[in-house]
Amino acid sequence: MEIYNLIKDYVRFAGIAPAIDEAHPELGHSLSLFHSCLLESGLPFAEDERGRRVTASPAEISLQHLSRFVVAHLPFNAVTGKSETNEVLFDLYSFLRWLEKRDIRHGLEQVDFQNRVQDLTQAQERCLQLSHFLDDETEKTLEEPPQIVQTVNDIFSVIKIDKGFIHVKGRHQDDPVRLRLPPGALEMVRMNDHLDLVLGDTSEKWVILEAGQVFPDSKPGRGISSL
Repeated sequence: MEIYNLIKDYVRFAGIAPAIDEAHPELGHSLSLFHSCLLESGLPFAEDERGRRVTASPAEISLQHLSRFVVAHLPFNAVTGKSETNEVLFDLYSFLRWLEKRDIRHGLEQVDFQNRVQDLTQAQERCLQLSHFLDDETEKTLEEPPQIVQTVNDIFSVIKIDKGFIHVKGRHQDDPVRLRLPPGALEMVRMNDHLDLVLGDTSEKWVILEAGQVFPDSKPGRGISSL
């Protein structure tokens, strides 16, 4: 079954109230936020007059989606208080457990949810600081806009950190890109970080035109020291 329909069934089962301010009120506050995060992450969707609905199966939910949700999506949607964050994550946890009770496979079933969320929460401050640094770089670029020959909008992964530069590779790009960053930003970067960026090619160098969410790589067995 599709993730959207499963969330809708769970919300009805659990008696969760609609959230009128969310993109999909019928999914409740917490799970509407999670559904929006999955859409932003690029999972398959269908669209009609009701908006976009994730059509992927829950088996396609990955640790990267959890990382983006906890570290980037919640703060960018003004979910910053500990109490509200815990409530949202408990609702997600409850939904995943409900799937398991119905013998529906999902991509996080082998994950120690509580410990993984704790690790990601500790990485949140670093990623938010890095996001602010990247925003500053965007402002510097736009103060004297360079001649841009092409732009690329993608989620980039850091593949190398070297002497004032980071090398990143987009999910939909064949070739890596080199970006110069100031020392403060470089101190915040970790290998395999995911950066939501719009980059511009001046033919001499690449510059940051727009910076969005930043979240760490998250793989089984990877501890907080690497996040």
